[in-house]
Amino acid sequence: MARPVRITTPVPTLDEFGRKLGLSKARRRSLALILIERRPQGGYAVTRRGTEKAIEVFPTQREAVERAREASPNGTILVERVRTNGTSDKWRRA
Repeated sequence: MARPVRITTPVPTLDEFGRKLGLSKARRRSLALILIERRPQGGYAVTRRGTEKAIEVFPTQREAVERAREASPNGTILVERVRTNGTSDKWRRA
């Protein structure tokens, strides 16, 4: 039976990890998580995690996903899953 292991070393953020590797600021941003959220006014906003301002807003989810892939070809893109009752509870990969 395996014994539990306690890790005391803090896990670095993606930005700290990129800085330690010597990546440029633009390259670190390209690896950041991109979110596609449904807006109450209609349409879909493409944002980076940790920012309030949207990169751009599109009328359809498909257009938003295409723009997110252009903004970050190697990054992770998550799309908000909206239920029929209007609540958002989970995210899925684009």
